[in-house]
Amino acid sequence: MKLADIPTDTFNRIVKELCADGWRKTSEYDNFDAWIDCGMVVLKKGRVRLRFTWDNWTEGTVDGPEEIV
Repeated sequence: MKLADIPTDTFNRIVKELCADGWRKTSEYDNFDAWIDCGMVVLKKGRVRLRFTWDNWTEGTVDGPEEIV
């Protein structure tokens, strides 16, 4: 399932809260424009993965299992 159009402040809060709740980053976009023009981070907990993407035009999205998203 994909959830889109997440405002930037909400997007950042969700990622921060999930990390505090035991989710760990397994990959993160780290090119020169990371989190300026675009960004991506994958969080994992157990066998579940969530992919968070962000850009400065459409803001945040999250992809993952429907029951988690």
